[in-house]
Amino acid sequence: MSSAPPGLRFYGVVDADSVSAEPLHDGGTHTVTFRDLAAVVAPAPYMRATPGEAELADFVRVVDALAKRGPVLPAPPGTVFRNARVLEHWMEVHYAKLHEALGVVEQRADKSAPYEYVRMELGA
Repeated sequence: MSSAPPGLRFYGVVDADSVSAEPLHDGGTHTVTFRDLAAVVAPAPYMRATPGEAELADFVRVVDALAKRGPVLPAPPGTVFRNARVLEHWMEVHYAKLHEALGVVEQRADKSAPYEYVRMELGA
């Protein structure tokens, strides 16, 4: 039986201090850190796929939980990295912009979630 190689479903980027104290979510969700940033991920097949309703609902559930702890930069739903090393390299390349964007989200006057487009697709 063949299966896709393991990958990492990417939910978003948060400040590493906001996720270190307690478990994130069921389903193996964990972090990959680079400096003071943490990418929130879960095991997933490394293959091209369009997320369905269940995957979008899971995405919203995880990002909502993260947003209660602090600013979050949500990833496009369905994003999967090959492995932690590739994700760490991506975070290193984009570190300054990710850090800047987290600061912008933190300073937003309206505390609405920065991913309302997903909620509209779900009809939530």
